[in-house]
Order: sequence, then structure tokens, then C-alpha cells
Amino acid sequence: MTAALLRVLIHKIDNTTFGNETPALPQWTGPPHTIVQVQTILFASLAASLFSAFLAMLGKQWLNRYASTDLRGTATERSQNRQRKLDGIVAWYFDHVMEFLPLMLQAALLLLGCALSHYLWEINITVASIVIGVTSFGVIFYIFLITAGAASESCPYQTPGSVALRSLSRRFLPFGASGSDGQTVALESRCILWMLQTSLDKGVRLSTLKYLSTMTALPNIDPTLVMDCFDTFVGCVKVDSHSVLAVQGLGQLAAASALGLLNTLSNLLAIDPTSRVLDDLRRRYAKVFPARAIFRDHQFRHVMNVIRCLLVPSEQRRRFWWNDYEPSAHEHAMVSHNLANLARFGYKRTQRVKVPRWILRFALYSLSLDPPPPTSVIADCLSIIAIDLGLNVGSTALDERYAYIRRMNIILIQNQRASEPGLEPDNRESGNNDKRW
Repeated sequence: MTAALLRVLIHKIDNTTFGNETPALPQWTGPPHTIVQVQTILFASLAASLFSAFLAMLGKQWLNRYASTDLRGTATERSQNRQRKLDGIVAWYFDHVMEFLPLMLQAALLLLGCALSHYLWEINITVASIVIGVTSFGVIFYIFLITAGAASESCPYQTPGSVALRSLSRRFLPFGASGSDGQTVALESRCILWMLQTSLDKGVRLSTLKYLSTMTALPNIDPTLVMDCFDTFVGCVKVDSHSVLAVQGLGQLAAASALGLLNTLSNLLAIDPTSRVLDDLRRRYAKVFPARAIFRDHQFRHVMNVIRCLLVPSEQRRRFWWNDYEPSAHEHAMVSHNLANLARFGYKRTQRVKVPRWILRFALYSLSLDPPPPTSVIADCLSIIAIDLGLNVGSTALDERYAYIRRMNIILIQNQRASEPGLEPDNRESGNNDKRW
């Protein structure tokens, strides 16, 4: 419009400037359609960014109110008020509202890039191509982040879009919703390793080691976990000549670390018997504890004797007997489980070589106890004996072995009743009793 009016003024001053052409007074018909589109997108981007900033300030105000501490009232009233605030945050989906703010800013940035690309395309294609390329790269990169976050929960690039996409995949593809048991156990072992390396609280370390001692399978175990358990145990005991005693107040932590060391060490021996960590552990054990060390503390005495059998040369194991072994039920179950695993994996690795005599003596000693040990211990001891007899005993579920032992108990009771005067045997089971026994 300005250029057209200037042409009219020039023509009025000198009508020969444009020749026979007479500039007409232009009529305003509104802005071009392209400008309208560009301005619309730009103002939408501006509105989205300003509204997200407005909500962000409101969110900060809401959080300050939630974090504020009441100075009046009793402790019960203040705790009830705090719980009421928390319930309100959950009921009114506060976290979803806060997650909506970054989405608005991302949408505003996308709208700005689209508006600039559309506007510059009408002016210069080269400049517009650069803006379009940068905007397209940003969109593709954001889609990649959403896909990566939806594919794995451990991915740090989590966005609301990835959470929504993962929820949809779990709904329509339930078979891919959760990880395998092996991944879960590996994740737990890494969590335990992190707790032992970062926490100095005695209660936290004690709970962590107790949980570690209950884990019956540790696939892909981190060898560092074995060394951390050993370092924890060494820090809880004192060596006086040939006697090893727990430091006052650290007896439970020493016992828990000994069980954790036995569990991790036996798994590492079964999975990777040539690991360098084992050689390092043997050297450190020989350096800390003398050759004839006596573990006098009852809480870890038997467990450390088992660990010594796993670390010392074979000629010293021959002198190890179980005559005074009186463990708790939990310790007995853990020791029997680890020794059964060692016997099973050693059998597979060495192709039907006999089970070490000290492990077999443990099985025979446990079965000779009166009263008998727990059912899991009996199942592990029978597995050790079966492996020593040359049977290929796989990693059968404990429930199946328990069921078999219960059936054998029923048979023995029936045979005992049959031998007593005045009682008749149960002929339904007696046909195959000898064969099954």
C-alpha cells in the first residue's frame, strides 16, 4: 500500500515518469492469505508459551503451599492436614497437570518453527530450507526420545508421550509388558551392590545383606558384590592371634555379611570358576585370616568354615568335618542350597566326577540329625547324594522335590503301619513301593 501511494504522488508531480501508465489509487483488501496463516501460528505459539509460564508460576505457588508447615495445632492435626494435602494432590491429578507444562512449551516451539518455515518460504527458499531442516531434525529427535522411553522403563529419556505409549502397548500387548525373572534378579543384585557401596548406615546394610542371603539364584552376578560382602565382614571382626571374633555391636552384621558372602561366592564358583575375582579373594582371605584361624563367634562360625572350604586348597578340606555343626533353620537351608548348586554345576562341568567329600559329608550329617532338618535341606542333601551316585540331577523346582519327599514319607508311614500288629497295609500304594524307594 505504501509503495502504491508513492507511485501516485510521483505521477502527480511528474506525469512523464511512468509514461502512459496512470497509477491507480489502491484499494485495501486485507492482508495476504500467507501472512494471515503465519501470524495465526505465531500468535498461537506466543499464547501457548505465555500460558505455560502462567501455569508454571501457579504450580510453584501450589507446591509452596503444599510444603508449608503448620505451626499451630497438635502433631496429630498437622499430620492429618499433611495427609489431606497429599490425598488432594493424588485425587486432583496434580502430577498430570505439571507434566502438561513441558508439552505446551514443546508445542509452542514447534509452532514457531512451522510459522518461520512457512513465512520464509515465500521470501527465500534457501533460508527457508535451513529452518525447515533444523525443525525437522528436532521433530525426528523428539520422536526417537518418545520411542526409546516407551521401549524401556530404564531409559532416562522419559516423557509423557513415552509413558502413554508404553501404557497402550501394555494394554494391547500384555506379553511384552514386564521383564523376565532373570532381568529382575539382575536388577536386584545391582540395587544391593549400590546399597553396600553408598550406605554407611548399619541398619540399611544389615537389611540389604539379609535380603541378599535369601536370594536363591543370582544369574550374571557382579563379582564386585562378592568383594563387598567380604569387605563388610572384615570390617565387623577382629583377629586376635588365631581367634576371629565380632566387634561389639556388629555381630548381626557380621553374620549377615557371612551369609551374603557364601551366597554370592557359591554362585560365582558355579557360574565362572575361573574368575579373577576368586583369585583376588583367596589372596585377601589368606592375608587377613591366618591358616589356622578359629572363628569363635557362634553367629558366623559355621558359615565362615564353609567359606574357608571354598577358598582354601583341597588338602585342607579333607580335615573338615561337621560333627559340631548346629546352625539355625535359615542358615542350614542357605548352606544346603549353595552346596547343592556347587555339586550340581561341578557335576555338569567335570562330567560325572564325584562330589567333593566334605560336601557329601555335609549331606550325610544333615540327614542323620534328630529331629530332621527342614524339608528344603533334606531335598538338597538327597540331590547331593544322587549327584554323587552318578545321576544327572537338574535344577528341578523345590516344590517338585518337596512333593516327592512327601510321597516317600507317606510310603514309609504305610510300611511302618503294615509292620505293626493289628494294622493292614494299604495295597493301593504297596505295589510299586520297593521300586520307587
